[in-house]
Amino acid sequence: MGDKIMWSRQEEVEKAWVHPGLEYSHRLITERHQGCSFSFHITTYMAEFDTIVEGDGVHEVVLYCLHGWSRQIDLSDNRERIFKPGDAMYLPVNYRYRHIVGEGGLVVAVCCTPSREPLEV
Repeated sequence: MGDKIMWSRQEEVEKAWVHPGLEYSHRLITERHQGCSFSFHITTYMAEFDTIVEGDGVHEVVLYCLHGWSRQIDLSDNRERIFKPGDAMYLPVNYRYRHIVGEGGLVVAVCCTPSREPLEV
């Protein structure tokens, strides 16, 4: 764990393309750069991106919607949710859902444990 206060700006960290041209993330706080046991990212999705998102069996994730919206369908039981500003979502290490981004795109804050590094997708 880190032992001092540190700052990070989106413009100062490398953009990690998760899906080229459709989704990218700025990994602002990570274990490698700040010594943090979790990571904090800002992830941006382009408008009308439609994808299946699956857990990797390792990372627990919390998403918080900052801007835009998406329709999410939990593929384990077909529950649906419109994810909009102010909503938070917990993702266990194993999950699978359909993610349909709205016409204005989507920006989310992401907290992930263990830490995901800048170029790790």
